[in-house]
Amino acid sequence: MSLASVMVYVDSQQQDEGQIAVAEGVANSFGAALLGVSAIATEPPFVAEGVIIEQTTADDLERMRATLSAKEAWFRRIVRLPSEKVEWRWRLAFRRNSWSSSPGRRTLWWCGAAS
Repeated sequence: MSLASVMVYVDSQQQDEGQIAVAEGVANSFGAALLGVSAIATEPPFVAEGVIIEQTTADDLERMRATLSAKEAWFRRIVRLPSEKVEWRWRLAFRRNSWSSSPGRRTLWWCGAAS
Protein backbone atom coordinates (compact mmCIF):
# COMPACT_ATOMS: atom_id res chain seq x y z
CA MET A 1 0.00 0.00 0.00
CA SER A 2 1.19 3.49 -0.76
CA LEU A 3 -0.07 6.85 0.40
CA ALA A 4 0.27 10.20 -1.31
CA SER A 5 -0.20 12.16 1.90
CA VAL A 6 -1.05 11.93 5.57
CA MET A 7 -3.32 14.67 6.85
CA VAL A 8 -3.23 15.84 10.46
CA TYR A 9 -5.59 18.38 11.98
CA VAL A 10 -3.83 21.10 13.95
CA ASP A 11 -6.03 23.07 16.32
CA SER A 12 -5.28 26.79 16.19
CA GLN A 13 -4.68 26.76 19.98
CA GLN A 14 -2.69 23.50 19.99
CA GLN A 15 0.79 23.41 21.45
CA ASP A 16 1.26 19.65 21.88
CA GLU A 17 3.56 18.12 19.27
CA GLY A 18 2.68 14.47 19.99
CA GLN A 19 -0.02 13.85 17.40
CA ILE A 20 2.02 15.66 14.75
CA ALA A 21 5.02 13.47 15.54
CA VAL A 22 2.87 10.33 15.12
CA ALA A 23 1.44 11.58 11.81
CA GLU A 24 4.95 12.51 10.68
CA GLY A 25 6.15 8.99 11.51
CA VAL A 26 3.32 7.44 9.49
CA ALA A 27 4.07 9.75 6.54
CA ASN A 28 7.77 8.92 6.76
CA SER A 29 7.02 5.17 6.83
CA PHE A 30 5.05 5.39 3.60
CA GLY A 31 7.18 8.02 1.86
CA ALA A 32 4.16 10.31 1.91
CA ALA A 33 3.81 14.04 2.29
CA LEU A 34 2.49 15.45 5.58
CA LEU A 35 -0.43 17.83 5.22
CA GLY A 36 -1.31 19.98 8.21
CA VAL A 37 -4.80 21.47 8.20
CA SER A 38 -6.42 23.97 10.50
CA ALA A 39 -9.63 25.96 10.52
CA ILE A 40 -11.44 28.53 12.56
CA ALA A 41 -15.21 28.75 12.33
CA THR A 42 -16.80 32.17 12.29
CA GLU A 43 -20.38 33.05 13.00
CA PRO A 44 -22.33 34.04 9.89
CA PRO A 45 -24.12 37.39 9.86
CA PHE A 46 -27.80 37.28 10.72
CA VAL A 47 -30.80 39.53 10.20
CA ALA A 48 -32.77 40.92 13.13
CA GLU A 49 -35.68 43.25 12.48
CA GLY A 50 -34.43 43.97 8.95
CA VAL A 51 -30.87 44.82 10.05
CA ILE A 52 -27.87 42.68 9.06
CA ILE A 53 -25.73 42.06 12.13
CA GLU A 54 -22.11 41.02 11.64
CA GLN A 55 -20.81 39.15 14.66
CA THR A 56 -17.27 38.81 13.32
CA THR A 57 -15.49 42.11 12.68
CA ALA A 58 -12.69 42.79 10.20
CA ASP A 59 -10.29 43.00 13.15
CA ASP A 60 -11.50 39.59 14.35
CA LEU A 61 -10.84 38.11 10.91
CA GLU A 62 -7.37 39.64 10.79
CA ARG A 63 -6.56 38.18 14.23
CA MET A 64 -7.79 34.77 13.09
CA ARG A 65 -5.64 34.93 9.94
CA ALA A 66 -2.62 35.91 12.03
CA THR A 67 -3.30 33.00 14.41
CA LEU A 68 -3.46 30.52 11.53
CA SER A 69 -0.35 31.98 9.91
CA ALA A 70 1.57 31.65 13.19
CA LYS A 71 0.31 28.07 13.54
CA GLU A 72 1.64 27.29 10.06
CA ALA A 73 5.08 28.60 11.05
CA TRP A 74 4.95 26.47 14.24
CA PHE A 75 3.91 23.37 12.26
CA ARG A 76 6.66 23.80 9.66
CA ARG A 77 9.23 24.39 12.43
CA ILE A 78 8.47 21.16 14.34
CA VAL A 79 8.10 18.81 11.35
CA ARG A 80 11.44 17.26 10.40
CA LEU A 81 10.48 16.03 6.93
CA PRO A 82 12.02 17.73 3.87
CA SER A 83 10.15 20.95 3.07
CA GLU A 84 8.87 19.55 -0.25
CA LYS A 85 7.06 16.84 1.76
CA VAL A 86 5.30 19.30 4.10
CA GLU A 87 2.11 21.13 3.17
CA TRP A 88 -0.25 23.40 5.07
CA ARG A 89 -3.87 24.35 4.44
CA TRP A 90 -6.10 26.58 6.51
CA ARG A 91 -9.56 28.01 6.23
CA LEU A 92 -11.79 30.59 7.86
CA ALA A 93 -15.37 29.55 7.27
CA PHE A 94 -18.89 29.77 8.55
CA ARG A 95 -19.73 26.83 10.81
CA ARG A 96 -21.67 25.00 8.09
CA ASN A 97 -18.58 24.36 5.88
CA SER A 98 -16.49 21.20 6.17
CA TRP A 99 -13.29 19.66 4.86
CA SER A 100 -13.29 17.16 2.01
CA SER A 101 -10.58 15.15 0.34
CA SER A 102 -9.69 15.02 -3.33
CA PRO A 103 -10.99 11.94 -5.16
CA GLY A 104 -8.49 9.65 -6.83
CA ARG A 105 -5.77 9.98 -4.19
CA ARG A 106 -5.37 8.02 -1.02
CA THR A 107 -5.17 10.18 2.04
CA LEU A 108 -4.87 8.95 5.59
CA TRP A 109 -6.74 11.24 7.97
CA TRP A 110 -5.25 11.58 11.44
CA CYS A 111 -7.39 13.45 13.91
CA GLY A 112 -6.17 13.75 17.46
CA ALA A 113 -8.41 14.23 20.44
CA ALA A 114 -8.70 17.69 21.92
CA SER A 115 -6.94 17.99 25.24
